[in-house]
Amino acid sequence: MAFLEGLIKSLSGLHLEATPTMLVYMGLLRKKFTIIVACRANITRSPYLCGYMKKYLKKNFRSTRKNVRIISAGVRAAYGGVASEVIQHIAKMGGFSLRGHRSYPVDRRVIALADVILVMEQNQKTELVKRFPEAAQKTFLLTAYLRENYFNKVRDIIDPTGLGAPDYQEFIAESHAEVARIFKALHQKGVI
Repeated sequence: MAFLEGLIKSLSGLHLEATPTMLVYMGLLRKKFTIIVACRANITRSPYLCGYMKKYLKKNFRSTRKNVRIISAGVRAAYGGVASEVIQHIAKMGGFSLRGHRSYPVDRRVIALADVILVMEQNQKTELVKRFPEAAQKTFLLTAYLRENYFNKVRDIIDPTGLGAPDYQEFIAESHAEVARIFKALHQKGVI
């Protein structure tokens, strides 16, 4: 911190304003790449994906994981709901916890924080962009984000809430595959 204070003073002596943006461009302060994972109610899919993404980063990108912030929210979420019991149990079996999760709706603050917003369904993307036009360039269907070949691979992510074990298994398998694909692409782009 003393180094940054000294740098700011020396830049001031040159009559240059040392703004946080300038320091980011100089590589001295690194802005976190913020991923918002959104589903409908923020109680099943997005909390699970958020937790799994954090676990995946910690395991596979130890040195750069602090450059990424991951937040979950819901397109139509109420404030303060807990993650569904089933998804909490699945997360626990997968080595991470959703006990502290509380649902949060997508709002202008969430949009402003985001570098990218990943939604589970095309209708969620449509709704978000209609409500928040400023989100249009950074909102993607999870299966479409950073995908080079779209053919037969871009689709909605199943909402297993209230469904059977095969639906949860499909959701988990697809989620894990998409997380691995997305983080590999982000790594290749130098984000992580």
